[in-house]
Amino acid sequence: MHIQWKIERLDEGEAPNPAEDECLLEIEGEIECDGQTAGLVDAYYLFAEDPESPSAFMNFWDLDATTCRIFEEISSPGHEKFHEPIPAFLGIQSGILCVNFIALRPPFRRRGLGREVMREVVRNFADERVGMVLLRAQPLQHLPHGYDHFDQEVRDLPWNSPEEDLSSLIRHFHTWGMRHVPHTRYMLAAPESLSDGPASDWYPGFLS
Repeated sequence: MHIQWKIERLDEGEAPNPAEDECLLEIEGEIECDGQTAGLVDAYYLFAEDPESPSAFMNFWDLDATTCRIFEEISSPGHEKFHEPIPAFLGIQSGILCVNFIALRPPFRRRGLGREVMREVVRNFADERVGMVLLRAQPLQHLPHGYDHFDQEVRDLPWNSPEEDLSSLIRHFHTWGMRHVPHTRYMLAAPESLSDGPASDWYPGFLS
């Protein structure tokens, strides 16, 4: 398996190397397997000293519509703090790696490739600053306009009730060692439980 990465920095940080600064990065990847396009992966990397704070929202979360929705969903009413158990994972390591989706084409499903992709994302992007990895448990086939935004990645996916397909997806991600964040569609894990060590020197190497 190989993933072709595309990274875009969304904030206007002063340091030329985001690894030395607070930052928000958008990460897109095209998954290749056996010489064929196997699917897509989409994620964000956020490092802020206090990601729950109003300043972090204004300077980072609110820069992109998707990250703004992530913040609103993982925050308690009033947006004063994140839902438990998120705060327990964010201490000295306050960085967050959030995977929006891993979308595989039909021939590459049920082969363990999704979990392998997740490990690869964490291995490449969860550096020593990242305290937790979030994964959105959202059945792509039930997304509004999902069949417009994706092509083969949503073909032949089960079409039960949204609640049933969501429960099935959550059970599947539990087998990856992830836990559900109550009141949200997100799963959570410490990066070390998903990979064998923190990413090192990952930026700006991907752009060189």
